Amino acid sequence: MNLDPQGTATKNFIMGEQYYNARLPDATLEHEAVNLRTLNRKVLKEIRANNLFEEKKYLRLDGQNQMVSDLQLNDHKIVRLADATATADGVNKRTPDASVNTLRSENEQLILATNENISQRVMFLDGTSLPENHQNYNDKRITNLGEPAEDTNAATKGFIDNQLRKRTFHVTPEGVQGHLKMNNHRISGLANSTQNNDAVHKH
Repeated sequence: MNLDPQGTATKNFIMGEQYYNARLPDATLEHEAVNLRTLNRKVLKEIRANNLFEEKKYLRLDGQNQMVSDLQLNDHKIVRLADATATADGVNKRTPDASVNTLRSENEQLILATNENISQRVMFLDGTSLPENHQNYNDKRITNLGEPAEDTNAATKGFIDNQLRKRTFHVTPEGVQGHLKMNNHRISGLANSTQNNDAVHKH
């Protein structure tokens, strides 16, 4: 190392890849070389000056302290969050997705079971199920019934009345309507006739 008479280096001192154990004393001036002890003291002083050791300034990685305010993530994510086990735990996306899939599967199974159970107890509107016993309508009506096409089809009162009018005579306030077919039987107890179109008895 080249030094002037005052002991000041006249050229840069290049260590290369070798370490030099100079046993430097603690630096007191800004331009002095520092030893590790001086550097550590400086760093520790800076940490204490910024209160980095106060429990309320940071969240410990070992979980020994807790949040004192809301955490603002500024639209960033919390990644690699474990599955929640307690009610107050934060949840990852996998947890509700799995819950939804489980509920969907359970609901589908419940619907299938319910439909199968219902099919055994009700008649479908599309006519694909048949009653297993007589139906009690509890004095209620079946309305909007179509005209029967087969002998076993249900019929409306209007249809029956119309058929009766076509096949038999019936009595109205205006009199008997329709022809009476006697089929070789007699009418007895007939009163004496008073009008030209009255039926008469033999005597």
